[in-house]
Amino acid sequence: MARKQEYYSLKNILECKAQYNILLGERSNGKSFAVKKYIIETAYNGMDNESGRFVYMRRWGDDIKTVSIESYFADMILNENGHKYVNEFTHGDFDGIMPFQGKIYFYKLDENGDRVRDKRVIGRYVSLNEDERYKSQAFVGYENLVYEEFITNKIYLNNEPTRLQNFVSTIARHKKMTVFLVGNTLTRVCPYFSEWTLTGVLKQAIGTIEIYHFNTTNGMVNIAVERCANVNKESKMFFGRAEKQIVSGEWEVNDMPKLPRAHESYDKLYEILICYQNFKFCLELLHEKKNGGIICFVYPYTKNRYILRVVSDVFSDSPNVSYRLNMNRKAERLINECFKTGKVCYSDNLTGTDFQNVNKYFKIGNLVN
Repeated sequence: MARKQEYYSLKNILECKAQYNILLGERSNGKSFAVKKYIIETAYNGMDNESGRFVYMRRWGDDIKTVSIESYFADMILNENGHKYVNEFTHGDFDGIMPFQGKIYFYKLDENGDRVRDKRVIGRYVSLNEDERYKSQAFVGYENLVYEEFITNKIYLNNEPTRLQNFVSTIARHKKMTVFLVGNTLTRVCPYFSEWTLTGVLKQAIGTIEIYHFNTTNGMVNIAVERCANVNKESKMFFGRAEKQIVSGEWEVNDMPKLPRAHESYDKLYEILICYQNFKFCLELLHEKKNGGIICFVYPYTKNRYILRVVSDVFSDSPNVSYRLNMNRKAERLINECFKTGKVCYSDNLTGTDFQNVNKYFKIGNLVN
């Protein structure tokens, strides 16, 4: 007999009573199911007085098409354990959940198996990139917001954390609401961690909750961050690095090229400091003494020495600080060429993975004179 799986529960983080709740962890550990269960039950209990409604949010409009919404709520209708969850907790009042024209409803199946949509709205689905269109709209009775897959190893919106807060203000107005940000541990390079000064999240232990307090003109805002505990997975399909990321909830790390020889066998021609959010990297332009090859070596900056030349996402009036490489400098053109031709190596896999995500901002290797 197979062991019973244990899935994530919202119990501990809800006890923190924070306005913002960030759930980080391995894939398929039940964190999304737990959030859906909570918001759906809250909406059902508030239907008669138009309260307890929720907003389901994704980053892009393509992620909130009808088929995507249907798929997201599919395990509320029939889950992997064979439970018809909506039918069970509504005591047979409803059989499922359906999207319709930007809103979310319960439905009941008639004698022909056709859906009969309930008239009462329980939620809405929106995309953050279209936040401007919602500013003049009314959100009556909305108490919860779920932003799924808020961590990405692709592209974030400009000023995304601020845009999310502005959208929350559109819904909440002068009342308090609960926001859930749900994400897999894809990449440590995330604007929410830096802009909201979540200083401990990168080193936070799995199975713990940390709370950040922010004093504002209107009182205290609390952000609770949970590195969700791993679940007992029975699957035998994962191995290698993928097993660590999928099963253990570790941050995703790629296998990166390392220095092929000892560091002292190279001459250092140039160095530059790259700063982005809370990440700092040294880039060294190295010349191999024996064969004459030129490569770029990337490693974490440890604040143990001064580096004159800096590329940063923070504006500075210093002549040595800029937002991109200076292609008028030969050494920096060579660094750009190293990235273009794949002549780049890293001190370790985590550094390489982090820097690749940071470089989506600086675009080293794609610069032109």
